[in-house]
Amino acid sequence: MNLTYKELPLIDFSAQKVTSNRERKNTGKTPHEYALDRADAMSVLHCANLLNDKYLENSIQASEKHMIKTQPQHNNTPQNTIPINANNNRPTDRKIPHYTHLIELKGHLIFQAACCLPLKIFAASLDGKTVSGKTLFNSHSDSGGGKLVYEFLGTGKELIVDLKRGESTNAQRLIFQI
Repeated sequence: MNLTYKELPLIDFSAQKVTSNRERKNTGKTPHEYALDRADAMSVLHCANLLNDKYLENSIQASEKHMIKTQPQHNNTPQNTIPINANNNRPTDRKIPHYTHLIELKGHLIFQAACCLPLKIFAASLDGKTVSGKTLFNSHSDSGGGKLVYEFLGTGKELIVDLKRGESTNAQRLIFQI
Protein backbone atom coordinates (compact mmCIF):
# COMPACT_ATOMS: atom_id res chain seq x y z
CA MET A 1 0.00 0.00 0.00
CA ASN A 2 0.92 3.65 -0.32
CA LEU A 3 3.25 4.52 2.58
CA THR A 4 3.70 8.23 1.84
CA TYR A 5 1.18 11.01 1.73
CA LYS A 6 0.38 12.28 -1.74
CA GLU A 7 -1.34 15.55 -2.63
CA LEU A 8 -4.57 14.78 -4.43
CA PRO A 9 -5.91 16.81 -7.33
CA LEU A 10 -8.31 19.52 -6.21
CA ILE A 11 -11.90 18.66 -7.04
CA ASP A 12 -13.48 20.37 -10.02
CA PHE A 13 -16.05 22.63 -8.37
CA SER A 14 -17.72 23.21 -11.75
CA ALA A 15 -18.18 19.49 -12.49
CA GLN A 16 -21.56 18.78 -13.98
CA LYS A 17 -23.99 16.61 -12.03
CA VAL A 18 -25.05 13.46 -13.86
CA THR A 19 -28.47 11.89 -13.65
CA SER A 20 -28.60 8.14 -13.59
CA ASN A 21 -30.71 6.21 -16.08
CA ARG A 22 -30.42 3.11 -13.94
CA GLU A 23 -33.38 2.19 -11.81
CA ARG A 24 -32.64 1.54 -8.16
CA LYS A 25 -34.73 0.03 -5.45
CA ASN A 26 -36.12 2.76 -3.25
CA THR A 27 -36.19 0.46 -0.27
CA GLY A 28 -33.93 1.25 2.64
CA LYS A 29 -31.53 -1.19 4.20
CA THR A 30 -32.85 -3.70 6.67
CA PRO A 31 -31.39 -3.84 10.20
CA HIS A 32 -29.70 -7.11 9.16
CA GLU A 33 -28.04 -5.37 6.16
CA TYR A 34 -26.83 -2.53 8.41
CA ALA A 35 -25.33 -5.11 10.78
CA LEU A 36 -23.58 -6.88 7.89
CA ASP A 37 -22.17 -3.58 6.59
CA ARG A 38 -20.95 -2.66 10.09
CA ALA A 39 -19.26 -6.05 10.55
CA ASP A 40 -17.62 -5.71 7.14
CA ALA A 41 -16.45 -2.16 7.93
CA MET A 42 -14.88 -3.33 11.21
CA SER A 43 -13.06 -6.23 9.53
CA VAL A 44 -11.69 -3.90 6.82
CA LEU A 45 -10.51 -1.40 9.47
CA HIS A 46 -8.69 -4.27 11.19
CA CYS A 47 -7.02 -5.12 7.85
CA ALA A 48 -5.86 -1.47 7.68
CA ASN A 49 -4.34 -1.83 11.18
CA LEU A 50 -6.96 0.45 12.72
CA LEU A 51 -7.85 -1.80 15.61
CA ASN A 52 -10.09 0.35 17.83
CA ASP A 53 -13.64 -1.03 17.81
CA LYS A 54 -15.03 2.42 18.75
CA TYR A 55 -14.13 4.04 15.39
CA LEU A 56 -17.50 3.36 13.81
CA GLU A 57 -19.38 4.87 16.75
CA ASN A 58 -18.19 8.31 15.62
CA SER A 59 -18.51 7.83 11.88
CA ILE A 60 -19.72 10.78 9.82
CA GLN A 61 -22.15 10.19 6.97
CA ALA A 62 -22.03 12.30 3.83
CA SER A 63 -24.44 15.23 3.95
CA GLU A 64 -24.72 15.10 0.16
CA LYS A 65 -23.98 12.46 -2.49
CA HIS A 66 -24.30 12.75 -6.24
CA MET A 67 -22.63 11.62 -9.45
CA ILE A 68 -20.48 14.03 -11.47
CA LYS A 69 -19.09 13.99 -14.98
CA THR A 70 -15.29 13.77 -14.96
CA GLN A 71 -13.17 16.01 -17.15
CA PRO A 72 -11.35 14.43 -20.12
CA GLN A 73 -7.87 15.15 -18.68
CA HIS A 74 -8.77 13.11 -15.60
CA ASN A 75 -9.98 10.17 -17.68
CA ASN A 76 -6.36 9.52 -18.70
CA THR A 77 -5.56 8.67 -15.10
CA PRO A 78 -4.30 5.06 -14.86
CA GLN A 79 -7.22 2.84 -14.09
CA ASN A 80 -7.26 0.14 -11.48
CA THR A 81 -5.82 -2.91 -13.20
CA ILE A 82 -8.11 -5.35 -11.45
CA PRO A 83 -10.36 -6.95 -14.07
CA ILE A 84 -14.06 -6.36 -13.65
CA ASN A 85 -16.45 -9.23 -14.21
CA ALA A 86 -18.44 -7.90 -17.18
CA ASN A 87 -21.08 -10.61 -16.84
CA ASN A 88 -21.94 -9.50 -13.32
CA ASN A 89 -22.05 -13.15 -12.23
CA ARG A 90 -22.01 -12.39 -8.54
CA PRO A 91 -23.48 -14.86 -6.09
CA THR A 92 -27.10 -13.89 -5.49
CA ASP A 93 -27.28 -15.42 -2.02
CA ARG A 94 -24.67 -13.05 -0.57
CA LYS A 95 -25.09 -9.29 -0.35
CA ILE A 96 -21.95 -7.35 -1.15
CA PRO A 97 -21.54 -4.48 1.35
CA HIS A 98 -22.19 -0.93 0.13
CA TYR A 99 -21.25 1.95 2.43
CA THR A 100 -19.25 5.17 2.68
CA HIS A 101 -18.36 7.10 5.81
CA LEU A 102 -15.70 9.28 7.38
CA ILE A 103 -14.02 8.81 10.75
CA GLU A 104 -12.27 11.71 12.51
CA LEU A 105 -9.28 10.41 14.41
CA LYS A 106 -6.51 12.41 16.14
CA GLY A 107 -6.09 15.08 13.47
CA HIS A 108 -6.66 12.70 10.59
CA LEU A 109 -9.73 11.93 8.56
CA ILE A 110 -10.22 8.27 7.65
CA PHE A 111 -12.50 7.65 4.66
CA GLN A 112 -13.92 4.16 4.21
CA ALA A 113 -15.97 2.79 1.31
CA ALA A 114 -17.21 -0.55 0.01
CA CYS A 115 -19.17 -1.55 -3.08
CA CYS A 116 -19.16 -4.27 -5.74
CA LEU A 117 -16.56 -2.49 -7.96
CA PRO A 118 -12.91 -1.49 -7.44
CA LEU A 119 -12.63 1.89 -5.67
CA LYS A 120 -10.21 4.79 -6.06
CA ILE A 121 -10.05 8.32 -4.62
CA PHE A 122 -10.05 10.54 -7.68
CA ALA A 123 -9.81 14.04 -6.17
CA ALA A 124 -10.53 15.75 -2.85
CA SER A 125 -10.87 19.11 -1.17
CA LEU A 126 -10.62 20.09 2.50
CA ASP A 127 -12.28 23.46 3.14
CA GLY A 128 -11.85 24.31 -0.56
CA LYS A 129 -8.11 23.62 -0.63
CA THR A 130 -5.98 20.71 -1.79
CA VAL A 131 -5.46 17.88 0.66
CA SER A 132 -2.90 15.09 0.98
CA GLY A 133 -3.63 11.50 1.83
CA LYS A 134 -2.61 7.89 1.48
CA THR A 135 -4.25 4.53 0.91
CA LEU A 136 -4.30 2.38 4.05
CA PHE A 137 -6.16 -0.54 2.47
CA ASN A 138 -7.54 -1.28 -1.00
CA SER A 139 -8.81 -4.60 -2.37
CA HIS A 140 -11.35 -6.06 -4.79
CA SER A 141 -12.74 -9.52 -5.42
CA ASP A 142 -15.82 -10.81 -7.23
CA SER A 143 -17.13 -12.38 -4.03
CA GLY A 144 -16.36 -9.55 -1.58
CA GLY A 145 -16.48 -6.46 -3.78
CA GLY A 146 -14.25 -3.40 -3.50
CA LYS A 147 -12.94 -2.11 -0.16
CA LEU A 148 -11.06 1.13 0.42
CA VAL A 149 -9.64 2.83 3.52
CA TYR A 150 -7.97 6.19 2.83
CA GLU A 151 -6.37 8.61 5.30
CA PHE A 152 -6.48 12.38 4.74
CA LEU A 153 -4.08 14.73 6.55
CA GLY A 154 -5.52 17.62 8.49
CA THR A 155 -8.89 18.62 9.81
CA GLY A 156 -11.44 21.13 8.69
CA LYS A 157 -15.15 21.80 8.43
CA GLU A 158 -15.90 20.27 5.01
CA LEU A 159 -14.28 17.40 3.12
CA ILE A 160 -15.35 16.71 -0.45
CA VAL A 161 -14.29 13.38 -1.96
CA ASP A 162 -14.64 12.31 -5.59
CA LEU A 163 -14.69 8.51 -5.69
CA LYS A 164 -14.30 6.43 -8.87
CA ARG A 165 -16.03 3.07 -9.01
CA GLY A 166 -14.59 0.63 -11.52
CA GLU A 167 -13.87 2.11 -14.94
CA SER A 168 -16.78 4.55 -14.95
CA THR A 169 -16.30 7.92 -16.64
CA ASN A 170 -18.32 9.42 -13.78
CA ALA A 171 -17.34 9.82 -10.14
CA GLN A 172 -19.41 9.86 -6.98
CA ARG A 173 -19.05 13.13 -5.08
CA LEU A 174 -19.45 12.84 -1.31
CA ILE A 175 -19.64 15.97 0.83
CA PHE A 176 -18.90 15.53 4.54
CA GLN A 177 -19.62 18.24 7.13
CA ILE A 178 -17.17 17.66 9.96
